[in-house]
Amino acid sequence: MKLRSLHNAIRFVVIPSLVMIYASNTMAASRIHRLADDQYQLRLSKSRADPITILQVTDQHMGKKGFWRQDLETCRRTRRLVEQYHPDLIAITGDLLTGEKYFDDLLILYAMEFFDGLKTPWLYVYGNHDPEGGTGRDRIYEIFSTSEWGMLGFHTTPDGQRKYDYLIDVLTNNEQTPQWELYNFDSGSEKGNKSIKQVQLDWSQKRSEESKQKYKKTIPAVSFFHIPLKDYQDMWDDPAIEKFGECEEKVCYEEDDGSVYQSFLNVGNVKACFCGHDHYNNYWGIHHGGILLAYGHISGEATNYNWPTGGKLITLSSNADINVQNVMPDSVMMRLERK
Repeated sequence: MKLRSLHNAIRFVVIPSLVMIYASNTMAASRIHRLADDQYQLRLSKSRADPITILQVTDQHMGKKGFWRQDLETCRRTRRLVEQYHPDLIAITGDLLTGEKYFDDLLILYAMEFFDGLKTPWLYVYGNHDPEGGTGRDRIYEIFSTSEWGMLGFHTTPDGQRKYDYLIDVLTNNEQTPQWELYNFDSGSEKGNKSIKQVQLDWSQKRSEESKQKYKKTIPAVSFFHIPLKDYQDMWDDPAIEKFGECEEKVCYEEDDGSVYQSFLNVGNVKACFCGHDHYNNYWGIHHGGILLAYGHISGEATNYNWPTGGKLITLSSNADINVQNVMPDSVMMRLERK
């Protein structure tokens, strides 16, 4: 079935209540601008002095056969979080989709339409399960690229490979200089490619240098990806570092060797990293060198979790301070004890 036909099916059959968002030109068109294959501009209607809020959701694992009730509850809880906290941006940090892909393109379209229906800008990075099941990164990108509110970009490596890493410049009102920059990475899924690789770091270093030259200063940055860095385990194991939240499984950093964190330190613009992947971890802390490392809080009802599902509320201030907290819907906030 062609993409256009599938798109019509999801619009008019699966969730007809969302049809209205296509009937008018929403403010998304004026807020989200694609500047290049690997770069977006997100302009927020707020004062530069106002904090920027991001709701991170992760590891929904939507589309498992027989788990439609859990998927429905995942969507309801995510919608409630957006209604409660009114974030400026939603960050989806991977494994949004199950690996089986029983529903193929229809599942991807449903997920896209759900997040578009929240009428809040959203970014997406691949998890290790998202490309599984025969769908692949390129097909997910093809569908997500039709989104009215979503952002997913790519760059092409010197040897012709497409890497789904991209930059979002976040500006407020009529400002011409970004308040924050968001570097979003595909941390891989296949053996030999289950971490952020040097060619991806070369891309981010190049983009960071271009930013410094253009704006004559270093714009503070945040990075989103799915698979955690080795440094998450190093930080948890260090008793001298204050941590918040829970660690109930060993950090599954796959093939990372510490080079990503070192690259971020060398460039000097990244102030915080946010990941998913490990369902039983939701902690955060400031690692050696001053970068905040934070897990998301499990969002999917159709997978394994130890706590009520929810998200991570991230607040970025104009003075480059960052505050994070685990949140759950229905006015229940979970701020776990310090470790």
